[in-house]
Amino acid sequence: MSRLRERLGLPGKKLIAERVRAFSAVPNPHPLFIFGNQKSGTTAVAGLLAAATGKSVTLDFAGATEPYLGRLLRRETPIDEFVHTNAWAFSAEIVKEPSLTFAAPGLMAHFGSARAVFVLRHPYANIRSILDRLKLPGDLKSLDPDTIDANRTWRSQLAGRDLGLPPDHYIATLARRWLRAAEIYRATPERYELIRYEDFMADRPRAIAQLAGNIGLVANVDITAIMDRDFQRRGTPRPPREFFGADNLSRIDHICGDVAQSLGFPIKDFDFVNSLYSRADEARDSAA
Repeated sequence: MSRLRERLGLPGKKLIAERVRAFSAVPNPHPLFIFGNQKSGTTAVAGLLAAATGKSVTLDFAGATEPYLGRLLRRETPIDEFVHTNAWAFSAEIVKEPSLTFAAPGLMAHFGSARAVFVLRHPYANIRSILDRLKLPGDLKSLDPDTIDANRTWRSQLAGRDLGLPPDHYIATLARRWLRAAEIYRATPERYELIRYEDFMADRPRAIAQLAGNIGLVANVDITAIMDRDFQRRGTPRPPREFFGADNLSRIDHICGDVAQSLGFPIKDFDFVNSLYSRADEARDSAA
């Protein structure tokens, strides 16, 4: 019967059950949001936190991509409508979707008693990781996002269309995306529990246990076996001057520099920045 279903293009029993659950789902009135720019480590933090505390988790809104998320971020779709339509995703105890970071203030107001974690990562490493995900170099003089081999969502994000950003150099657009996320955190830091990706990677068991305690959860599940699991494909860390080149690195410095410094991410201290990449390489080797 299952083979016949496949030939006819009919959904299997498991998929039917998932669709039924999605149809009957209701939003969790007290979700814990995991906010942070794309490729800042939100998936790893959310996945390990959920596993350690035994909570249900949504990792990305696979069924709510651009242009619908873009319409939400550009305020063309009301938050209550978006939440109702995507009740299946908001029904989990922990909700993680990086794009929702740019609607964080509205979501926090909509849910009222919601709690939130904010993941921040050094802009050099964050932007490099996005480009690695898209298999793009960081030192190009120009790039048309609509010509890259990626889905519509990534092309929209690389062009800044989902945030309504004006057309610009691709590195400048990604830098402004990082800045937009950082400024959302800085506007009301008391609403979020901050975790820096670099601190998380330096000692993941301690970071998850501490994070759980800070937000009132109990990390009583042994997650040693999955602590080094890659929740998303790893990039290839390289020193920023090598990866971006002088011109594109200057674009990041100009746009992100002051805010990055205020958040404890040195911009001009290349010894510190290069150490981030060295630690990433060590983490990669230990997980291999």
